[in-house]
Amino acid sequence: MINVTLTDIGHRGVAVGHLPAEPGHTRGKTVFARFGLPGETVAVEVTSENAKYLRGDVVEVLENPSPHRVVHPWAEGGPGGVGGADLGHVEFAFQAEWKTRVLRSTLRRVGGEALAEHLDEVGIEPRVRTLPSDLPGGGWHTRTRIELTADAEGRLGMYRERGKEILPLHSMPLAVPEIAELGLLEGRWNSVIRPGDRVRAVAPSGSDPVVVINREVESAPGIGVSPFVTEDVVVDGALYSYRVRAGGFWQVHRMAPETLIRLVMRAARPHDGDRVVELYAGAGLFTQPLAIAVGAGGRVSSVEGSALAVEDARANLRDFPWAQAATGKVTPRVASTPADVVVADPPRSGLGVDVAKVLGSGEARRIVLISCDPAAMARDVATLVAEGRRVTSIESVDLFPNTYHFEVVTALE
Repeated sequence: MINVTLTDIGHRGVAVGHLPAEPGHTRGKTVFARFGLPGETVAVEVTSENAKYLRGDVVEVLENPSPHRVVHPWAEGGPGGVGGADLGHVEFAFQAEWKTRVLRSTLRRVGGEALAEHLDEVGIEPRVRTLPSDLPGGGWHTRTRIELTADAEGRLGMYRERGKEILPLHSMPLAVPEIAELGLLEGRWNSVIRPGDRVRAVAPSGSDPVVVINREVESAPGIGVSPFVTEDVVVDGALYSYRVRAGGFWQVHRMAPETLIRLVMRAARPHDGDRVVELYAGAGLFTQPLAIAVGAGGRVSSVEGSALAVEDARANLRDFPWAQAATGKVTPRVASTPADVVVADPPRSGLGVDVAKVLGSGEARRIVLISCDPAAMARDVATLVAEGRRVTSIESVDLFPNTYHFEVVTALE
């Protein structure tokens, strides 16, 4: 246990402080403390340490409690508990400000001074915004998908943060009410769950909730159903309907598909007859509205690494023969495909410098990058700008309330 005064906000949901300097050093070890807030003096239970820094959880506020501190409503996700609610102790109205600070500092620290100066020149001051629909409930009960693991006794839980121990859960306030109604944590599924099973609960917008146990999809204990669910997304009066594997990737926040389609289409501005290249396309969340926008005289070519996701995308594009979905790795060669507009939604690791360089030097008039990690986003955008691109907008939205994650949509021309 250590005592430390926290002075800043860091990436990955931590507040930052420093221990007193040791003899011969100008600065003490850095402390990354979950469940802390800047300005507080706290007691931290250390969970890991190396020569330069240590990590831990705040277990007591000793002095100067922050005005933005609230009681964490989910004890199992608090200090010493499971991951997934690192900002549960932060007043919800302040969480967007917390994430805005992380975004801006990361753009400067990782993207470099050249990117920071570029954003100043074009008049862009990034800010993370909260979804209005999340305000009444403080961002809780918004996830349509949760992942659980059965412990040695068959009890469902999650891994302790940065640990290998499964902690059984009694509640899951991150999930939408439809998931709670499945009764996973009340023992309703005990007859079919075995130690070590990976369990996913899914509450889609266009079909009934299901549970995926390992790879088997069930509507009730022992009752198997189709491996597919339906996601219906309405954006400004237009309906987009998707067939998605229950065990596959889909945005977890109930408002994320609608929000992201609106942001991406506004950033991409596709014209009738355009050639669009979509990288990391998944099951076609953006491919379908892009195909409608370019019309039969245009072309949409999407690439995705998961063959199963591509099968879903092809099903979702059957009414749009000018939109093609291909399985493949996104490489510089793939990124060099001629296009008027490029839309890329890479995994947390981002595009990578090589792919970003090719896109930046290509002929596309607009590039839209959807990022779920600010460090990878800063590196990718800095690379695109270094290749001569100009940032025209950065829209960031908190699609992961009460966690440190957020989504960023960047447009460049």
